[in-house]
Amino acid sequence: MERSHKALLFIASVIIKSFLMSIVSSYVFCGSINPSVLFFHCINNIAYVAGSIAGVAIIGTLFGYYIIKLKSFDSVFPNLMMADFIVTAMYFGASFSAPSIIASKVMIWLFGVWILGMLLAPFDKERTILKKITEYGALVALGTLLTAHFIPFLQEFESSYTIGMMVSSVLSLFGGGRDR
Repeated sequence: MERSHKALLFIASVIIKSFLMSIVSSYVFCGSINPSVLFFHCINNIAYVAGSIAGVAIIGTLFGYYIIKLKSFDSVFPNLMMADFIVTAMYFGASFSAPSIIASKVMIWLFGVWILGMLLAPFDKERTILKKITEYGALVALGTLLTAHFIPFLQEFESSYTIGMMVSSVLSLFGGGRDR
């Protein structure tokens, strides 16, 4: 895969993550994901929302710059980006339907956990059964944990879900880092 194509994929990922951060940070700082609330009723907190979005964009851009140049990511880059897009899409969908439940978890994930998962990805690049189970099992576990948030009697176990979501996010990216 050419460097320019990898850069475009990573830029698309950072743009989606920045938009996701705009949704969750506007909920955290303003109590709503409605843009009119952010721009007309929550003027004092716009700087915090903008700072959160800029933080994700800057971290993602700097991290992506090095990921694209490192040779150890060349063989695993397509699988890694596939797992990254699936995890981001799951968080993105949940942020629209239940921002109050998912906001803090998304902020933790965007400020470093996905970078940690990508950094671990190139280790043991062989197509092992453990990496396959880790990738696909973690994606299923993450989807299950996100779905469990919508079941009212399971919402009282929120802290254990947060840990499970963070671990499964890291493991899915780790498992995505294998040769085809």
